[in-house]
Amino acid sequence: MPRLIRHFCLLPFAFCLIACGKVGAPIPPSRITERTAELTAIQRGGEIILTWPAPALVQKESSSAYIARAEVYRLIERRNEEPVLDADDYEESAQMIGFIDRAKIEAQAKALGHLEFRDSVNLSQPAQLANLRLRYAVRYVNKREQHAAFSNTVSIEPAPGIALPPTNLAATAPAQDEVLISWSAPEANVDGSQPASIIGYNIYRRKAKSALTGERLNSDPIAETSFTDKDFEYQMDYVYTVRAVSQGPNGLIESADSLPLQFTPVDRFAPAAPDPVSIASANGVISLFWPSNSERDVVGYNVYRAASADAAEKDWIKLTAQPITTTTYHDDRVVVDQTYYYRVTAVDRFDNESAPSKIVSETAHP
Repeated sequence: MPRLIRHFCLLPFAFCLIACGKVGAPIPPSRITERTAELTAIQRGGEIILTWPAPALVQKESSSAYIARAEVYRLIERRNEEPVLDADDYEESAQMIGFIDRAKIEAQAKALGHLEFRDSVNLSQPAQLANLRLRYAVRYVNKREQHAAFSNTVSIEPAPGIALPPTNLAATAPAQDEVLISWSAPEANVDGSQPASIIGYNIYRRKAKSALTGERLNSDPIAETSFTDKDFEYQMDYVYTVRAVSQGPNGLIESADSLPLQFTPVDRFAPAAPDPVSIASANGVISLFWPSNSERDVVGYNVYRAASADAAEKDWIKLTAQPITTTTYHDDRVVVDQTYYYRVTAVDRFDNESAPSKIVSETAHP
C-alpha cells in the first residue's frame, strides 16, 4: 500500500485516541442511599403500627436519590429460634407486605411529621401466636427501581388478649369549664374471648383541623368510663378518641381508637350575680360599689336603675351602654331628694349575663 494511503487510513484511529481519551473501567450508576435506622413498632389492638422519621425528599424524579415509594417487609420467626439479623439473610427470607407511594409519603410527612404503616394481624388463634415473632424492616425505592439498604429491623411478639375499642362516645358540658366525655366498655377482646381484658382507658384530644391523634389527657389509665376535661378552649372544634388499655406479656397495650367524637364546647353558663352591692350618695351623685366576680371569663358589669323596687322588667333602664370593667359606678343623672333603685349584673366574654344582684336604693343628697 502506498505510504500516503497508509497514513490516511491511520488518521481516523489517531483522531479517536485524541477525542476519546484513555479508555477505563465503566462507572456504575449512583444508587439511592436514603435509609432510616429509627424504625419502631407497637401493637395497638389487632394492628402492628410501624413508624419512622420522614426522609429527605428530592423533587427531581430523574435523580437516583428520588424516593418513589417505601416498601415494607415482614419476616415470620419462631421465638425459640435465632433471630434473623443479617441484611442479606433478611432479604432472602422476608416478604414485602405493602408499600407507601410517593403521594402518601409526602402527605404523611406534611400531616404527621413522620411515616406510618399499619399491618393487620390475625389474632383469632392464640395457640398459633404463642411461639410467633414478627420482624419488620423498610427500604426506599427510586424511579429506576433501585433499592436502598434496609432500615434497622424491629421485632414484636403479638398478644391476642387485647380489648376491642370502647364504643358509644358522648360529650356534654354539664358545668362551667367542664367537658364530660363518657363511653361504653368493650365486651370482648380482638380474638373474640370474653370478658374484655381491661385495666383502664386513655383519652385523647386533638383539634379538628389536625391529622394527628393529639395529646393524651390522662397521665395514667383511668378505671372509670367517663372523664372530665377541664383544660380546653370554648368555641374550639375538638375530636376526642378513647382507647382501652390491656395488660400484654411485656407491658401495657392499647386498643384501636374508638370512633372519633367531634365536639365544640360552647359557654352558656352565666356568671354569678355581683354580691354584695353597696350604695352611697353625696354632692348630687349616687355611687355603687361591689366586689369583683371570681369567674375568670367575666369581662364587665351592667348597671340598671328603676323608680321602685317592684318595677316591671321593662322599666329597669340600663345605664351602661357597654359592660364596664370597673367595680364602681357613679350615677350623676339624678334629682336631689328623689329615691332611686339599682341592680347590677356581671357579663362574661360570651355575652352570658348573670341574674341581677339584690336591689339597693338610695336618695340623692345635695
